Amino acid sequence: MYKFLLIVAILPAIAFGQTPFRPCRGGGPVPDSVAIEGCAALPCTIVSGSPLIARATGIRSPVATPTVEAHIVARVLGLDVGFRIPEELRDACAVGISGASCPLAAGQQFDYTLNYAMTLPLTGITAQVEVGLTAADGTRITCIEIDAQIVA
Repeated sequence: MYKFLLIVAILPAIAFGQTPFRPCRGGGPVPDSVAIEGCAALPCTIVSGSPLIARATGIRSPVATPTVEAHIVARVLGLDVGFRIPEELRDACAVGISGASCPLAAGQQFDYTLNYAMTLPLTGITAQVEVGLTAADGTRITCIEIDAQIVA
């Protein structure tokens, strides 16, 4: 009986903890789910300079790769605003990948967590934010886009 009550209590948190996303314009595989802390509907509100914690689960590498690079691109009206992920977070094998370790085999599944206090160049706008992982040979491992309202 207690197990049933625990499942009933936890299930809504799991169901409502997911963040809607769309595949990147350039294509590429998408994770099974994405959860951005504090965001259950688009556009997500992102406070410039505050921690952004996002977790993608169920990513499956389409290729074998010794390294994985993370990237973030912010666009306004389709134009790149020049934001890039800091060098210390680019090596996803060292920072972010869980459930596996590099090198990755083709078909290997893993999760990725981004935990970063983003200081964005523009506030008071809604941007399209692309977040992705790329194999050493340039193959997209995963890539998603969200709409984010950037506030100060």
